[in-house]
Amino acid sequence: MRQPKTWMAGCALLAAVAMANGCGSDTAGSPLRPGGAGGSAGAAGPSGAAGSAGPNMSNCPDGGAPVDPTALIDDMEAGGSSLLMLGGRNGGWWAGGDMVSPTATITPNGDATAELIPGGGRCGSRRAMHVTGQGFTSWAVLTASLRYGSVDGGADGVLPYDAHDRTGITFWARIGDTSANQVRFGVSDKNSRPEGGVCDATTSTGANACYDTFGVDLTGLSTHWTQYRIPFSGLGQRNFGLHEDALDASAVYTIDFNFYVNEIFDFWLDDIAFY
Repeated sequence: MRQPKTWMAGCALLAAVAMANGCGSDTAGSPLRPGGAGGSAGAAGPSGAAGSAGPNMSNCPDGGAPVDPTALIDDMEAGGSSLLMLGGRNGGWWAGGDMVSPTATITPNGDATAELIPGGGRCGSRRAMHVTGQGFTSWAVLTASLRYGSVDGGADGVLPYDAHDRTGITFWARIGDTSANQVRFGVSDKNSRPEGGVCDATTSTGANACYDTFGVDLTGLSTHWTQYRIPFSGLGQRNFGLHEDALDASAVYTIDFNFYVNEIFDFWLDDIAFY
């Protein structure tokens, strides 16, 4: 999937609290496919500049709860880089980094496609996004654009998606044996993306700089699958660019998983949806 390749990744941020959920391999129906549940809600609220999204553990979600078919962003089962074409979305997955250091590596590099989950899957899911890498000094990211196309016949690019009627995003994640356990979940909107015409893409810092997305660190990441349920209201900025009071969910551009610099990362992601 086509993606612009200018991104920022940082270290400090304001906090949110997410819901997380442990699950073994191939044990039950997927929580985000028909017949699955989205898990139980967690608490939300700021907890200081170094806060993060933490886990509550339970079994795989009950398969009898109601399902909103338009909420599912991607279950990764098709194996390609495109999102599911639901709810007016037509974007895709992309992975990359600054590549300043000659030793920096990231796989995949460009359009990101799902791969088979080792050990027979997770809660009925067979495939997930998997990104590995190391050696980055500025930024590295796995990102999903929600809409892609042209405006008034111009060049193709990422477009805003209206998610104002959603509360937040839920997904499953884990890391590999040798991976750092620091990953920042972020959501870009019209104020943090240059395509929105509000921030200044010519500077990397300052009161009008772009890419100061709303997000939160994921805690509880381990080699076991964990489900996160992250409310938009709990996200905070890293305070290096244009400041806004809250995420503008009516004009969301991308969902980002930012990897910390100078660290080895081995990150798996599955079944991502709005709630």
